[in-house]
Parts: sequence; C-alpha cells; structure tokens
Amino acid sequence: MAAVAMTFTACKNEPAAPAQPEEPQAEEVVLIETDSIAKVIEAADSTQLSSLLTTVQEQIESLKNTDPAKAKEYLATIQNFLKENADKIKAFVGTGTVASLVDQVTKFELPDVVDAAKDIAEGAAEGAVDATEGAVDAAKDAAAEVKDAAVDKANEAVDAAKGAVEDAKNAAADKAADAVDAAADKVKGALGK
Repeated sequence: MAAVAMTFTACKNEPAAPAQPEEPQAEEVVLIETDSIAKVIEAADSTQLSSLLTTVQEQIESLKNTDPAKAKEYLATIQNFLKENADKIKAFVGTGTVASLVDQVTKFELPDVVDAAKDIAEGAAEGAVDATEGAVDAAKDAAAEVKDAAVDKANEAVDAAKGAVEDAKNAAADKAADAVDAAADKVKGALGK
C-alpha cells in the first residue's frame, strides 16, 4: 500500500510536453580559426601548418558549393592572416611543400559570389532537366511495354478465337457426317427390307 501511495504522489498530473520533431540539420562546416593557425606559427610546426592549410582548402571547397559568400569571406580572412604573418611563416617553412601550400592558399581565388550562385543554380536546373528527361524516357518505356503486352494478349485472344472456330467447324462437320451416315443407314435399311 505504501508503495502504491508513493507512486501516486510521485506522479504529477501535468501533461507531458509535446515532442518537438527534430529537423534534419545540414552538415555544418567547422571553420579553422586564425587563432589555431597563429598557435601553429608560434610553435613553428610546419607539419601542423600543412595539415591546417589542407583542411582550410577542403573547408573552402565545401563552403563554395553550399554558401559561396561565406566561402569568400573565410578565404579573405585566412589570406589576410597569412599575408600579415608571411615573415614568421617563411622563417620556419623554407621553400618546400609547405611553402608552396601557403603560397597556394594565399593566391587562391574564388569566383564572384554571383557566378558561384549561378553555377549552383545552373547545376540544379540541369539536374532537374536530366531527371525530367529520365522520367519521360521511363514513361515511354513503360507505355511501350504496356502496348506490347496488349498486342500479345490480343494475338492470344485471336488465336484462341480461331481455335474455337476451328473446333466448332470440326464439331459441325462431325455432326453433319454423322447425320449423313445415319440418313444413309436409314436409306439402306429401307431399301434392304
């Protein structure tokens, strides 16, 4: 009894909050901040700098397709930072692969935001046209299959009807022959008597 009483006192008669449907979240690109690059520059770690700059390029490419304006802004921020710290970077990277990567990021250009948006829109339009053409082709194929199936069924029905007519004709011929034989037997019987 005590357990039942405790159960009732523990339950409140408040309606449960309605469950909020979860909206699918677009994958968000977590951008490398200039602070991270500054720490790597202070540590003079060329391997880590190379890794960060490769990631920056990947992030710019990802943003270029989803948010061209943000990609351009991010690229400008990174490029300005690299230009401001060019002397520090040159002091520890030298002239190897990392130096060419720094140079590549510094000189990388994004097309105008309008051009990028236009490219995205054109790509979407081309995709829609391709999908529409694919649907039309699929519909044509399906219609041709239905037509072929109907023609096959009609031919089967014609063949079945011809068979039925032939069977009826043979049956009628057999009955006529039996009737002629019966009449002939009657005539023979009448003559022979």
